[in-house]
Amino acid sequence: MTIENVTTLPFIATGAEALFRVAPLTGDANHGTSVMTTGPWMADERGMPCRGALGVLMDDVTGYPITARAPAGHWSVTTELHLDFSRSPALDGSGLQADSHVVSVDPDGGLATGRVVDESGRVVALASARLRFVAAEMPTGSVPDDVTPARVNATSVIELLGAHHRRDNAAAGLELEPSESLRNPLGNVHGGVLLCASEIAGHSAVTPHAEFQTTSIAMAFVRPCPGTEPITFAPRVIYRGRTFAVVQVAGRNRSGKTCTTATVTCHRM
Repeated sequence: MTIENVTTLPFIATGAEALFRVAPLTGDANHGTSVMTTGPWMADERGMPCRGALGVLMDDVTGYPITARAPAGHWSVTTELHLDFSRSPALDGSGLQADSHVVSVDPDGGLATGRVVDESGRVVALASARLRFVAAEMPTGSVPDDVTPARVNATSVIELLGAHHRRDNAAAGLELEPSESLRNPLGNVHGGVLLCASEIAGHSAVTPHAEFQTTSIAMAFVRPCPGTEPITFAPRVIYRGRTFAVVQVAGRNRSGKTCTTATVTCHRM
């Protein structure tokens, strides 16, 4: 398949898109676009918008144009995803629009950038993503049965994810239970879900001490997170001052192996 022949994206909707209200992507091998509907389900435990909830939208919109360039018999996987936030999304049911542009592609993968704007055209977040091509049969996806009304009608992002805090162990942070609703087309936990959970764990590690907001998150996906087992997100505060904090979050599988690492930076409101 040549780039000139790619006029549509190989988008596959899963439960993650249904939960995070991400519309099917449009575009080609050079760019992608999608919209996401906000709502109370994006709120954190303080009732404030969870900025990490943009992860699924941005992972999709930056990843699929590169996936469109994958060689026959291959798919793409995200290895790095970086989001910079300029403001919080609304919780009022308004729409967010995401657009991306492919920067470069080589035989191993590619780099794309993107941004999210609100209905007034204000930039909410900027993104960059690196992906690698992996051998894989053309995946098939669908919205699973366990996208239940209880999750769809969630009033917080923790409830939406089906996650819980491990407050009995400060090193544990957040635990994400296995769910078919959180998987990508390859059967692993969606990269945007992993980013969202990492941001929650990192942000929660500093908010008890002051009113901080996440200003950026830099994710590295070092091995697949199977969608059939729990994932634990352990935060480690690297620095916390009066106005600025840096937290590293490790996402580990059931056997304790690191699947993701994230650097979450926060500024005091």
